[in-house]
Amino acid sequence: MIVVSNFFSRELNSYATYLMLGGIFALCFEPFTIPFLSLIVTGVFFILNDLNFNRKKNDLLKVFFNNGVLFGFGFFLASTYWISNAILEFNSNLSYLLPLSLIALPLALSLFFGFMQLLNALLWSESNSKLFFFTANWIVFELIRSYLFSGLPWNLYAYSWSWSLEFIQLVSILGVYGFAFIVLFSSVCMISFFKDWNNYFYFILSIIILIGIYIFGYLRVINYEVNYSNNEIRIVHTHFDQSKKWLKESIDKTASMGSMEISTIFPETSLGVNFNGPENWFAGHIKQIKDNYYNSIVFEGRNYDKRILVPFGEFVPFSSYFLYFFPNIKIFQNSISRGDIEQDFKSDVLPLICYEVIFPSYVRNNVREETNLIINISNDAWFGQFSGPKQHFVQAKFRSLELGLPMARSSNKGFSGLIGPIGDVIALTNTKDVSYLDLKVPQKLNTTIYQRFGNILAYFLIVLFFIIGYAIELKFKNKNEK
Repeated sequence: MIVVSNFFSRELNSYATYLMLGGIFALCFEPFTIPFLSLIVTGVFFILNDLNFNRKKNDLLKVFFNNGVLFGFGFFLASTYWISNAILEFNSNLSYLLPLSLIALPLALSLFFGFMQLLNALLWSESNSKLFFFTANWIVFELIRSYLFSGLPWNLYAYSWSWSLEFIQLVSILGVYGFAFIVLFSSVCMISFFKDWNNYFYFILSIIILIGIYIFGYLRVINYEVNYSNNEIRIVHTHFDQSKKWLKESIDKTASMGSMEISTIFPETSLGVNFNGPENWFAGHIKQIKDNYYNSIVFEGRNYDKRILVPFGEFVPFSSYFLYFFPNIKIFQNSISRGDIEQDFKSDVLPLICYEVIFPSYVRNNVREETNLIINISNDAWFGQFSGPKQHFVQAKFRSLELGLPMARSSNKGFSGLIGPIGDVIALTNTKDVSYLDLKVPQKLNTTIYQRFGNILAYFLIVLFFIIGYAIELKFKNKNEK
């Protein structure tokens, strides 16, 4: 520990360490998902903070903020680099805009870790209150990132546990934020013991928590018996490049896989503009009304229009300002209109188009009592074939797990298949084929605790940990004053 402290005392070494640690954190997520690595990364993050606190007290706000930004930049650069592929797919001549997605976006997102670290700097102390404050602060800023400026809850901490179906079952009770809260607390409790052996209680507590989470999940998985309804669906999967997706032959080939007997689900915008076909098709298309275009699903003559649009993909924030400086660049023009809040669609189905599936609260708030199936259609051709589509699919799995609802997912150049109500993958297509699956839909669970209460339990834990942290700090100060 002394050697580490001496190395870390040099500012450049400190910054490089946080940057590298952020990059390593990306290995916790798809397509790598190294088991238990997120426990180690956040534990090391915590220890490095403590070393900084002991050596940089006179400049703590600056040091903590800079380290947080560097950690965040390393993480978002390594885990969301694939967004740049969308620019090249849109127009290869716009390669000069790549710094916006490769540098500017990760840097902007890294500010959430920077501001989290500012709060950590203000609350850090020599007492064990930091165990509770650090945990609560991390989740608070994940929540802020999920809502601020329309939100981007991509690669939340909970998704780093997607490698284990058993561990993540707790999500059905606490949701992704509450689950992350518990395992993150276990991480800092475990690592604190190696710095201060007097923290053996917290080490034992962390082991008990992790074992308890696994046992709960294991029992839930082995005791779950899938019961299938009489409803049969067809899930269509396509593998067209973005430049060829709307060619007549591509649309015709996609439509040829539809069934007249069973409900068929097609990928996002795969059937062109104002598609008019069989009523038993969940047809992804572009709906045009005069000069307005909507990303839609049509079924039985009724449309669901996408409500959460992709920033810089379907709409451009502050587009009028960008167009003032770049009037000839089409990428800065809003191409898709937002769907209305209230829409008339089949009541026992929850439609989600692409990006909408990553928002836990949005999905939960739109589930009705009669909802039996989530349908998620997507076009992942924008994002290559490595990290992006895999991360997208994992987040879809968590929505099924949270709500106890099966999900049918149809995508272009992504992952198409059927997800069970405990987050298990029942069937999956070959991602490089143009094909379909005919499947019976599993019955939903009666309910989940998360479906009933949402993030209330996560909010409760945040408040509770701030109270506990304050109480520990107060007791520590009173003891030192005597």
